[in-house]
Amino acid sequence: MVKFIVSVAGLCVSSTALLAGGWETGTLPTSMMYEDGNYFELSYGSLNFNLDGVASVVLQASPTTEVVAGQKHKMAKNQTRTSLAAKFSVGSYDVGISRFDNGAIQLDGTNSTVTSKTASADIKLTTMAIMGSRSLDNGMSVGLGMRNGQLGSGTVSTLAGVTYSVESATASSAIASIAYEKPEIALRAELVYEDSVGMPFDVTLSNGVTATGGLSLPQSTTLNFQTGIATDTLLFGSVRNVAWSSGQVAVDAAVDLLDISSEFDNTTSYNIGVGRKLTEDLSASLSYAQEAGTGSTSTSGFTLTNGYNSVSAGLKYTMDNMNISVGYSYVMPGDVTITHDVAAAGATPATILKTVYENSTVQAIGVRIGVNF
Repeated sequence: MVKFIVSVAGLCVSSTALLAGGWETGTLPTSMMYEDGNYFELSYGSLNFNLDGVASVVLQASPTTEVVAGQKHKMAKNQTRTSLAAKFSVGSYDVGISRFDNGAIQLDGTNSTVTSKTASADIKLTTMAIMGSRSLDNGMSVGLGMRNGQLGSGTVSTLAGVTYSVESATASSAIASIAYEKPEIALRAELVYEDSVGMPFDVTLSNGVTATGGLSLPQSTTLNFQTGIATDTLLFGSVRNVAWSSGQVAVDAAVDLLDISSEFDNTTSYNIGVGRKLTEDLSASLSYAQEAGTGSTSTSGFTLTNGYNSVSAGLKYTMDNMNISVGYSYVMPGDVTITHDVAAAGATPATILKTVYENSTVQAIGVRIGVNF
């Protein structure tokens, strides 16, 4: 029961991962490594983004003058998430294999009625990972593996009126974990480390200008924990730190005005929740997640939020060796204002493209099916 409660909470929280720093949409699954025997799970999530930007053109004079009145436009496309994970017991070792949606930039900024700095894009990153772990005699276990990020081909369009066609690319890095368990009180603490790796990619500009591109899968450290606090009741949570400042997306073009560079900052997210066994077959969880913002203003065409708060609820029903989980998350991103100076150098007053994101929300629904065999 306690294993399932954590998996339900993880399903809900992972649905909000797009709003974590950078362009992350999913995290490395590890909960299957603690299932008994062999295990397989399939997860699917649907996300509805209410990230509407109000774009306007203003003269940065005193007082500020609005030249073109603000118009609202849905800047982020609705998205889906899928994840496959399996764990196999091989002698004294456990082997885990997973494939999950890890990153996405799916925006619709250039179709705004009023010109906005926000880009249009359709780029996705899928990750495959394999990890082997071994239990020690003192409740400890250690794991080691690899992840392979697979960038799909796609396009990005910017304020410059140029379309960037990005070719597919791959890169691999190491992952490692250490965990401590005390089953009699449902205690488990797990530390997971993912190493950084660069991923250069080929890019073609629609105007024929030559360019090179690249991104980095950033280094991350995640602490997952759980413990029983009463009969049939579990406290669980996580702390995740990602070094996004060294995980930027960039295109270096022969013409400087066509360069692209993200402005991601390091982030730390927190999640805490409670799970409860309701009947022999049914359990439930409720959790809260938070990530502090990095600033209420930005000049990046890829920034739509400033941190977030979210609440999630999940249910799981068990039938023999199969379980079905459903989860719901309601996410409240922080407000942010994006600006871009379009006036000639030294011109006064400055002409500013301004896009304001306020009172945004994201709603996510997820389903997970797991089988022990």
